[in-house]
Amino acid sequence: MTNRQSHAIVLKVTAHGEADKIVTLYSPDLGRITAIAKGANRSKKRFVNKLEPFTFLQILYRPPTRGSLFFLSEAELVNAYLSLRTTYSRYVTATFINELIQRFSGEQDPDPAVFALLGWAFHSLDQGKFPAKTATLFLLRLLGLCGYQPQLSHCSSCRRPLEQSPNFTLYPGNGTLLCTHCRSTRSDSSLTLSLQTLKFLHSAQHMELQQLDRLQLPAATTSQALGALYNYSRYLLQQDIHSWKQLKQVTGTQV
Repeated sequence: MTNRQSHAIVLKVTAHGEADKIVTLYSPDLGRITAIAKGANRSKKRFVNKLEPFTFLQILYRPPTRGSLFFLSEAELVNAYLSLRTTYSRYVTATFINELIQRFSGEQDPDPAVFALLGWAFHSLDQGKFPAKTATLFLLRLLGLCGYQPQLSHCSSCRRPLEQSPNFTLYPGNGTLLCTHCRSTRSDSSLTLSLQTLKFLHSAQHMELQQLDRLQLPAATTSQALGALYNYSRYLLQQDIHSWKQLKQVTGTQV
């Protein structure tokens, strides 16, 4: 079978026997795939320093003939994103982002917009952008791409617009807002979001991807937004996000 070519970002790498590696990648053409790299532990040319978490590659591959395991023939490095593996706060944030991609994406279900978002997040981290803000914006946009975009323009119960309440809560059950008055009639608990935080998130939902880094928000307010989006994501997934504990410590998020 003839080799095919694509771009891909490495999500996970595990050893397979003495010589091989099993690699989980996300590609704009293939979606999330698992591939075997034969002889990767011994290769001095094809794979050396390339099959590392977070690297951006151009790959040559063959589709599976049986099952779902792709065959990875070669890889060329496009961007190593080295600082994501050498700076702890960036590593923790990139690990969180990787886990979200693996949880929310289906196997062999490509979405070029998700790939572009993943590349934006890793580039932002590598350029030294604030990890909590990058994680917040990534999660917000990923939820939208997966069909779970939070409704952030008004109270879902009384329809009160943002400007008519000092704060709202993001209700994890359906990703909608409840104003201060309507929340007092409900027993569900969620994080309070200030008007400033909501305006930040609402703007971020509609901006061009490459303009997201221009958004400014204090660290404490960013952590508030990240905590609320995490609660919503955990409800959707119906399971914990394992890397959250480390990210919470790095970003100072109180959840």
